[in-house]
Amino acid sequence: MTTLFDYSGTRYINPLTDFGFKRIFGDKEVMKAFLTDLLQPSSPIKDLIFLDKELGPDNETFRGVIYDLRCMTEDGGEFIVEMQNRGQEHFSERILYYLSRSFSNQKGHSDKDWDYSLKPIYGVFFLNFHMKGFKPRYLRTIQMTVSETGELFSDKLKAFTLEIPDFKDKSEDYPKTMIEYWLYILANMQNFKGQLPFTQKQPVFKKVGMISEIAHLTPDDLRSYDKNMDTIRTNNEVMSFAKNEGRSEGIKEGIKEGIHKVAASMKKMGLPMSQITQATGLSEDEIAAL
Repeated sequence: MTTLFDYSGTRYINPLTDFGFKRIFGDKEVMKAFLTDLLQPSSPIKDLIFLDKELGPDNETFRGVIYDLRCMTEDGGEFIVEMQNRGQEHFSERILYYLSRSFSNQKGHSDKDWDYSLKPIYGVFFLNFHMKGFKPRYLRTIQMTVSETGELFSDKLKAFTLEIPDFKDKSEDYPKTMIEYWLYILANMQNFKGQLPFTQKQPVFKKVGMISEIAHLTPDDLRSYDKNMDTIRTNNEVMSFAKNEGRSEGIKEGIKEGIHKVAASMKKMGLPMSQITQATGLSEDEIAAL
């Protein structure tokens, strides 16, 4: 089969692409193992189901959301799992919006006898960048607490950010915890020539390796992956152009202006909103206003 790229020297797909991330974490066994390592519950997660990734608006004047992955455990806890390759100006607010939409969408709120009992909503955000305005940290847990006492106000709304950059090009003795093993593999998978490391620590990594091997992709899967890789290449070229535009117009404001010009051009070309946001880092509202 003819492809846009030569994969002969690469054993594994890029897990940070949309295709690669959903292929890996869209597997029930892999997702259960990851969530168990992240949450460290008193007993392993027995089962989960994947939910519709699109959550429609409450009415025609509101916006819906489309998640990368969305699943529910046997106890009713809902997980939104996202991969983000570029930072956004209001990314922390985006996290709040995503969680709030799922939180307010629970069925009980439409029942007049509902007593406000809610199931927990968790957001898991893999970031291929360091969050702006925060100290770099590979794992950040966000939840509601009482400022004066530090008491937990509610455990029903929680977010986790997992920053990948610090694990790139490190040696295998760098990670020490279960979550660090996951981030190390995601950061370096494309460089591995042999079996994935740490399978003695987490047996599910054997399956991660198996479903991530390019040789195991069907022709249709390979076409989808190839198209995804081409989109990434285009996005990188767009950002490079925007930065060059910025240098000619004054560094900070120029880069911003250059990105806006590129986003406007992509919008006129009829490209999907998701591709424009991924390429430029602008929010959908910012793009709509151009």
